[in-house]
Amino acid sequence: MSGIDFDLMGAARRILEGALGVVPGERVVVLVDRARRDIGLSLADAARNIGARAAIFSLEEYGDRPMRHIPSSLQEALTDAQASVFLAGFDDGEMALRYELLARVRHLNLRHAHMVGISRKSMIGGFSVDPSRILDATRAVRMRLRPESVLRVRSVAGSDLEVRCAPSLRWAEFVGVLRPGRWEHLPSGSLVTSPSSVSGVFVADASIGTEAGANVGLLDKAPVRFEIDQGLCRAVRCDDRSLDRHLMDFMRREASLDRVGLAILGTNIGIHAATGEVTSDQNLPGIHLGFGATYPEHTGATWSGRAQITAAASTSDVDLDGVPLVRSGRLLV
Repeated sequence: MSGIDFDLMGAARRILEGALGVVPGERVVVLVDRARRDIGLSLADAARNIGARAAIFSLEEYGDRPMRHIPSSLQEALTDAQASVFLAGFDDGEMALRYELLARVRHLNLRHAHMVGISRKSMIGGFSVDPSRILDATRAVRMRLRPESVLRVRSVAGSDLEVRCAPSLRWAEFVGVLRPGRWEHLPSGSLVTSPSSVSGVFVADASIGTEAGANVGLLDKAPVRFEIDQGLCRAVRCDDRSLDRHLMDFMRREASLDRVGLAILGTNIGIHAATGEVTSDQNLPGIHLGFGATYPEHTGATWSGRAQITAAASTSDVDLDGVPLVRSGRLLV
């Protein structure tokens, strides 16, 4: 009994039962990399405890990384499954693999947990409460949002930002309760829209969502400062010169990648501190930004970049239409 990681098993159970809704008799496919095999094993154990069947596939068993396509044996396994999990580190060279996997998920009508860059620490933090509680908190916030709402963001790290909503666009809800044919980045807990206007300074002192950002990890010692005017990033400043160059090169690569595509309002009440892993940090209560992609299928935006950088802040204060909504990273709902 002393060898059991109860925290990890608890998080695995919430993923399978609360997020994926796995029931006895179902089949779950788990695709992991070598560094996260222990997490994959905890998911497989949790599936067996439910009475489901689990199959684990390790990326490295099929060749050198980055991998470009789904191995044929995995494609066959997915055909017989009802739910799936992708659990691997950030690798910009595996974008094609991930897109192919998500297309397969939609085609097969699977319930899919997409967990890129997640470690044991962020998995436990992101699933410290049941997804149903995150759903309740998210909908309480959503009830206060109006089509023309204005969000004001300030933080000790230096953020001073105004986000204006677009009345013609939608807020998409990501709470980790998945239906067939649906996938989400897990852990989740956020409301996402494409804003009409963003102006001011946003300081990402939690994490940045690229392979380079994943390598840096927690940004508390070298936060990234984005200077934004009317939705366009005019300057990026960071003491980490390598990360600074990477972000500027990304934004100059093609049109719209320097434009704020998403405003992300984190609502995961179980996350209390940044981990340096953006998939988790973007759900911290507060405002986070995505540059480039707008998820038109969710937000209704009429434009989108072909790539994305997500920038997450650790703690902030947020006012919604002049009324406090978040204080020091805690939702006031």
